Amino acid sequence: MTSRFSAILATAGAVLGLGGTALAQRTTTPITAADLRTRLFLIADDSMAGRATGSWGNYQAAEYVASEFRRLGLKPGGENGTWFQTIPFFRQRPDPGGQITANGETFRVGRDFLVVGSATASRSIDGKASVFGGVLADSSTWISAGVANDKVVILAAPAPNFRGLDRLGRFAGAAAIVLPALDAIGAEFVAALLEGRVTTDTTHTGVGPALILMSARAADRLLGTPVAQARPGTPGADVHGQASMVMTPLEYAARNVIGILGGSDPAMAGTYVALTAHNDHVGFDHAPVDHDSLYIYNRVVRPMGADSPPRPPTAAEWVVIHRSIDSVRKIRPARPDSIRNGADDDGSGTVTILEVAEQMAGAAHPRRSVLFVSHAAEEEGLLGSRWFTDHPTVVRDSIVSEFDIDMDARGNKADLPDGGPTYLEMIGMRRLSTEYGDIIEAVNGRQPLPFTFNLTYDAPGHPLQYYCRADHYSYARYDIPAISVSRGEHADYHQVTDEAQYADYDAMERVGRFAADVIMTVANLDHRPRVDFARHDPAARCVQ
Repeated sequence: MTSRFSAILATAGAVLGLGGTALAQRTTTPITAADLRTRLFLIADDSMAGRATGSWGNYQAAEYVASEFRRLGLKPGGENGTWFQTIPFFRQRPDPGGQITANGETFRVGRDFLVVGSATASRSIDGKASVFGGVLADSSTWISAGVANDKVVILAAPAPNFRGLDRLGRFAGAAAIVLPALDAIGAEFVAALLEGRVTTDTTHTGVGPALILMSARAADRLLGTPVAQARPGTPGADVHGQASMVMTPLEYAARNVIGILGGSDPAMAGTYVALTAHNDHVGFDHAPVDHDSLYIYNRVVRPMGADSPPRPPTAAEWVVIHRSIDSVRKIRPARPDSIRNGADDDGSGTVTILEVAEQMAGAAHPRRSVLFVSHAAEEEGLLGSRWFTDHPTVVRDSIVSEFDIDMDARGNKADLPDGGPTYLEMIGMRRLSTEYGDIIEAVNGRQPLPFTFNLTYDAPGHPLQYYCRADHYSYARYDIPAISVSRGEHADYHQVTDEAQYADYDAMERVGRFAADVIMTVANLDHRPRVDFARHDPAARCVQ
C-alpha cells in the first residue's frame, strides 16, 4: 500500500465528516472567506440541480448574479438596458426513440449506442453496408476513402481520444463512423450525451457522416465478428434504422449576466477591464450513487475526476476503498446523491467575482470601467463567452484585458500532489501580451502570501488542452490579453461530490484579493496592455 493510499485511508472519515450549511446573512464590503462561504452554499445548493444550461437552476443562478449586481450599485451592461444577454440556444440530443437493426438484432439508444454527431438531414444510414475501417489511433491501418464511401465504417478504439476525431477527414464520404467506445467513456459522459448539447445552429445542413458510439457487444454484432480480431476491409452486416438527433428549444433561457462598475476618469471610462466566471454546470444524473463511496473511489482511482480515464481498481486499491468506506459507515449510512452541484466548477469563480464587485463598488473607482461578466454555457464548449465576444454589448476593442476565474476553491494537498496554500494554475499569462504577464507577476509579488504559479498546463500542445477549455480563450481569439486562473482539477471534478462543504474559503479569499488587485492595476494604467504577438483569426480552431 503506497503512502497516497495510506493517507486516503487515514483521512477519509475526517474529510467526509465536514459539512454544515451557510447562514442566511448579508455579505460585507471586503472580500472575506465568510462571505464566500455564504454565497457558495447558496449557488451550489441542491435546489439549483446542478445549474445545467437551459435548466431552472441555471436560470435562477443568473437571476441571483443580476440581483447582486443591482444591489451593489453596478450599471446593467446587457441588452436593451438589462442585466442579461440571452443566447438563442436550442438543444440537440439523440432521438430517444432511435434504434438500429443489424444481423437480426435491434440496438437501442443509451443501452447499445449513442449518436454524438450527426448530419442525418442529408446522410441516412438505412440500408447501408458496414465495414471495418481499421484502428482509430493508427491511420496506417485505415481503409481507403473509396472503400469507406457510403458505408457505416467501424473503427477499433481501445483507448479513445475524442479530441483526435478531426483526423477522420478520409471518411468524409462515409454514411456513419462507429466507435465501440460506449462502455469506456464513463457514466457521467453517457448521461451528458443523452442530455444532448446546446447550439445556436438550427440549420442542420451538415454533410458529414454521423458519429456513433456503440457498446463493444453491439459493434461486434454489427460487424458479425469481434472488432478486436477484424482486419481492415472486413465486411459487416447491412444496417437499418436511423442515427438521428432531435432539436428542441431550451426550457429556460441561457443568459450571460453583465454588470459595469463605471470608471472615474471621463477620458478612460469608455474602456473596460473584464473580470469573468461561468454560472453553469452539468446538471444531475438520473441514477443516484452513494456520495461517500464515490468520494473515496475517485480519490483512489480517478484523482482528476471526469478527466481521469475510467479503469477498474487494482486489488490493492479495492482494499483501500473498502476499508475507507467501512470507516465512514461507522459514522453514517449511505447518502444517495445525483446532483452535480458544481461548487468549485464554477460556483467558486461566480461568487469570487461577486465578492470583488462588492469590494470595488464600496471603494474609490478605478480610472477605467470594470466589466463583470457571468458567462452561460461554458460547459457546452465556451458558448456563452463566445457569444458575448462575437456579439459584445460594449465596443469589443474597448475591452483592454480579461481575467477569468474558473475553479478557485480547491488546490490543497488533499486535492493534488503539488497542491498547497500558494498553488495557482495560470493559463495564457503571456500568450498575447508580455506586459500583461509582467503586471500579473508584479501584483502577485505584492500579495501578503504570493501564489506559486503552475504554468505546466499552459504549455503549447499540452494534452489536457486547458488553454482551449476556459472562457478566457473567447477573448484571446480577438487579441484581448486574457488569462484563466484556477486552483486545479481534483477527484470531484464534474462529480456529485463537488460540493461547497469541501471548498477552501481562505484560498478563495486570497484569489479574490489577487484578482481585485490585478483589475485595479490594469484599470488605472494610462495605456492598455500592449499586444506583442501576431493577430488571430477569431474563427480559427483553438491551438493549445
